[in-house]
Amino acid sequence: MIVNSASTVMTRRMNLGDILLDGLFAGAIGAISVALWFLVLDGLAGRPFFTPALLGTVLLHGGSAAGQGVTVAPLPVAAYTAFHFLAFLAVGVGFSWLMTLFERFPIVGFVLLVVFVCLQLGFFALNVALGAELVGQLRAWTVVVANLLAAGSMSLYLWKRHPQIREALRHVWDQEA
Repeated sequence: MIVNSASTVMTRRMNLGDILLDGLFAGAIGAISVALWFLVLDGLAGRPFFTPALLGTVLLHGGSAAGQGVTVAPLPVAAYTAFHFLAFLAVGVGFSWLMTLFERFPIVGFVLLVVFVCLQLGFFALNVALGAELVGQLRAWTVVVANLLAAGSMSLYLWKRHPQIREALRHVWDQEA
C-alpha cells in the first residue's frame, strides 16, 4: 500500500513549553543579531559600544542626557543590554505564539506584518517622545536595518520550526466546498 505523504501530514500540536522555548530562542537570536549589527557599525566608526552606551544613558538618565555627550561606561552598556535582551525575549515569545496560530489560521500572517510595522514605528515614536535627542546620534537607516535583521533572523528560525505553515500557505486561496 502506497501512502501519499502530503495528505498524511500530521499537524504538530505545540504546548506552552514549546511556544515559550521557541520564543526565547527567537528573541535571543533577534537580540544578538541587532547587538552584532551595532557592534560592527560602532567598531567601524572607531567607537565600540557607543550605541548601547547611548541608549543605556537615555534609559538611565532620560532623553536629555544623550544631548550632553555620551561616555562609554559599563553601567549604561550593561543596563541597556539587559533591557534589550528582555524586550527581545518578550517579543520572541509573542512572535512564537503568533506563528503557532499562523499554522492553523493563515490570516495571522497579516497580523504578523502589522506587528512588525508597529514595532518599527514604535522606535521612532519613542525617539520623538524623548525629544528627538537620538535622531542626531542614531541614523534612521541603521535602526531600520537592525530591525530587518532581527525580524528576518527570528522569522527564519520560527519558519524552520513551523514547517506546517508552508503547507497552509499553499492552500490559503483554496475555496472550501
